[in-house]
Amino acid sequence: MNKKQSTKGQDLHRLKAALDLYDNAPCGSICFHNDGLIFDINNTLAVWLGFTKEEIINKRTLPSLFKIGGQIFFETHFFPLIKLQGFIKEVYFDVVRKDKSVLHGLINVREIPAQDDAPLTYQATVLDMSDRWHFEAELLKAKQQAESDSKAKADFLSTISHEIRTPLNAILGIGNLLHKTPLNKNQKDYARLLLHSSEHLLSLVNNLLDLSKIEARKFELEHVDFDVFDLSKILEQTFSVRAKEKGIEMRVDLDTDVPRYLIGDPVKLNQILTNLVGNAIKFTKIGSVTLSISVAKMSKQEVYLDFKVADTGIGIPSEKLESIFQEFSQASYDVNVEFGGTGLGLTISKKLLELHGSKLSVSSKLNVGSKFKFRICYKKSDKVLAKKDLSILESEKHDFGDLMVLLVDDNPANIFIAEQYLEQWNISYLSAESGKKALSMITKHKVDLILLDLQMPKMDGYETAKNIRDLKLNMKPVIIAFSASTKGEVNEQLMEAGIDDHLPKPFQPKQLYEILLRHQNVNPQSQGQLSSIPKKSLKKSMKKSNPKLNTPKVSFKLDRYIKMANNKPEYLKKFKLSTLDALISYQKDYNKAIVKNDIKMISDLIHKSTMSLYYIEADPLTELLMESRSMLQAENKDESLLNDKVTECNKEFIIIINGLTEKD
Repeated sequence: MNKKQSTKGQDLHRLKAALDLYDNAPCGSICFHNDGLIFDINNTLAVWLGFTKEEIINKRTLPSLFKIGGQIFFETHFFPLIKLQGFIKEVYFDVVRKDKSVLHGLINVREIPAQDDAPLTYQATVLDMSDRWHFEAELLKAKQQAESDSKAKADFLSTISHEIRTPLNAILGIGNLLHKTPLNKNQKDYARLLLHSSEHLLSLVNNLLDLSKIEARKFELEHVDFDVFDLSKILEQTFSVRAKEKGIEMRVDLDTDVPRYLIGDPVKLNQILTNLVGNAIKFTKIGSVTLSISVAKMSKQEVYLDFKVADTGIGIPSEKLESIFQEFSQASYDVNVEFGGTGLGLTISKKLLELHGSKLSVSSKLNVGSKFKFRICYKKSDKVLAKKDLSILESEKHDFGDLMVLLVDDNPANIFIAEQYLEQWNISYLSAESGKKALSMITKHKVDLILLDLQMPKMDGYETAKNIRDLKLNMKPVIIAFSASTKGEVNEQLMEAGIDDHLPKPFQPKQLYEILLRHQNVNPQSQGQLSSIPKKSLKKSMKKSNPKLNTPKVSFKLDRYIKMANNKPEYLKKFKLSTLDALISYQKDYNKAIVKNDIKMISDLIHKSTMSLYYIEADPLTELLMESRSMLQAENKDESLLNDKVTECNKEFIIIINGLTEKD
């Protein structure tokens, strides 16, 4: 054999080896023309699909191997993209085998440029991802099951917590009532034990309910004006009594440069601090507990506040510092036995701080004490909030005059408790155990304020409130909802129903007393609920709440409608009524957009209201809507200025609505 023959033999051997490597490669390979017709397929892919090569080559197109959805995707997206860029990487296709089963394939395609007389062709490699697909499907199924289980747990906790609240409201109420009656020493101790135990149970239920809301992602931060001085003072007064009982000192250190009025969520801040201070007192036998509030940094519009709760208690072992933030977890079994509790307080505080974009840190030494710290950024408020008269709240001897209250609740125990409180405060009252009965009583008796349960059979509190707002009454009563839900959860529904305020159940007597003080001699139509009032009662209620609106300033004109009516009064009347309906709807949408902080919603409102406002030449209202949107879009939104703009815009709505109602 000469050298040339030897080289040729080696080349043939290499070619055969290469062809064998291609034909039996661990991945499939397929080549096709511009029209999709397959002109080559390796043995690996043919075996995977259950075909012989002869059944595919020059007889089947690549798209014909796919399911119908894959065929459409190939024609509309996949192949055009290959032609555009010359390749495509890692796209999943369901490839149909000869026996109609499915191979889950990951496909890569490259373009083979035309050479000499050879046309443009394409080569695709196919990886069998069936096992991986099944694993991913199982993982997805497990993830969905875990999410479903978590939701079921959250729903269960929410349901059971709500169910517990009804009897707990009665227990807490009876405890408060008993504590104020003439009793001997033993009876006083029994009443105090009943009251403290019910308060402890309420705290537990609140924690369970809060945890379920956080896990179900139903918690949202509110942005309202609050007084941080008052908040810290009330915390100090609340916990000083408990600290004194244990023989320890409770201190609150508030730096002098801390701004008094802020914009944020005072309820959740109070909850975080209550959990931390309550824990500190529980685990401290000697010494003190100190709440410190200081300024970390401050600008004209916002302030970063550092909060620290320090105690001289039992401390936490270093290896347990992380686990104390886990649900239902405490530092040790001995701690659980000696001090009790569920271990939820720190978990909830940590998650509430995460909502604020903050985190809770802890440092501790055994038998020396612990320090919990966090930082929250708040916007400054320009509003000076009305101070609560704590002396009146503490004495509960305010004269409510001829205030008439209607209690509406389907639970007799809840009505009984509320009646006892009202009798103690010399407040006149009526009672109804259903929404239907309440509506009947309102038409027969003068009622100033309604305490309305939201969860009632047949006609719930929302429907009852809407029906009350539809009644033609000389003066609309204040409606206070009370339910197991927090105000933040149901705020939008409250506005829709025309409800003025909210009292969570179970409630302490001082909470009820404070809300009665707040709304005594106040007409609800002056409290920003105008958007929720049905048009039937709108005209009269506006006159009652603001006499100046009886002679509205000229904020719109009817000249265009008069011209369009062509001296036909019935046409003019139709134009006015149509615009009146639209304006009432626009005002509701406007307030919804503000509450939701929804820029798209207010933009849609501006768009759909353009023609209505154009025809009545309501340029001031158009400008106010535009300004409101700009304020919502601002990066550093000034809540105080926005609130003023919302008030101004609502006034403009009222002027036009009143004008369309009265104008001839």
